Amino acid sequence: MGDWTDSHADNLAVRSASALALIAVGLSSVILGGPALAAATAAAAVAMSFEWARMSEPKTAPTGFAIGGAAAFTAVCAAAWGALAVAVAVVVLSALVSMVRLRSANKGAVAAFGIAYVAAPCVGFVWLRSTPDGLPLLLSMFAIVWASDSAAYFAGRFIGGPRLAPSLSPKKTWSGLVAGVTAAAAAGLALGQYHQGPWAAWAGVGATLGAVGLAGDLFESLCKRHFGVKDASSLIPGHGGVLDRLDSLLAVTTATLAVILAAPDAPAILFARTM
Repeated sequence: MGDWTDSHADNLAVRSASALALIAVGLSSVILGGPALAAATAAAAVAMSFEWARMSEPKTAPTGFAIGGAAAFTAVCAAAWGALAVAVAVVVLSALVSMVRLRSANKGAVAAFGIAYVAAPCVGFVWLRSTPDGLPLLLSMFAIVWASDSAAYFAGRFIGGPRLAPSLSPKKTWSGLVAGVTAAAAAGLALGQYHQGPWAAWAGVGATLGAVGLAGDLFESLCKRHFGVKDASSLIPGHGGVLDRLDSLLAVTTATLAVILAAPDAPAILFARTM
């Protein structure tokens, strides 16, 4: 068991309050869909674009943010209006502009990647909501990611043990990984029961997405370590930045989008919907 102090309790209280506020915003925007979802997703995309520019190019961050933020905002709005091709074109064009602007292969590649890393999952998230099973799909993604993140956090804090990747993130542990994947599988199993879909498939989906989400968390830690920063920003009390909070969801959204594009009938099977 880890040490428990008043400072830990205070941090957990702040972290929990911030998490509840984010959950409320996330759930309400996904349930309402339409302009509410577009506004919430665009706001998150702009905030993450700011954080990426702040980390990756501190000397020219305003310019990087102007391009990345405008690209993310425009692409999300285009996707919300059903113009997916326009959204993709905006992301690609903005990435190319960033590569030319910095006049450095390495810096240009980092800036271009940042635009795609932020904007593409946000565009995909809005598009997924518009699909026939969009609402239950996004709510299920939320449940799996939240179960995994919460279990990993508390297992790492209270159980501890060997570090998972100390060179990337000294606080992440193997116990957190096991707890996170297990909790995600359990969430998947519960979702399968609720939706009356194939339980084994749902448990597998939960475990897989849980692992993908934790990998996304580690990847963002790798980026922060590369840029020499502790947090993406301090926009969210107790959590750091928006990227720090949504890194798992970005990875899970990307993976879900890839699977659905490759196997369009997968949601209908999981949700036991007659095609």
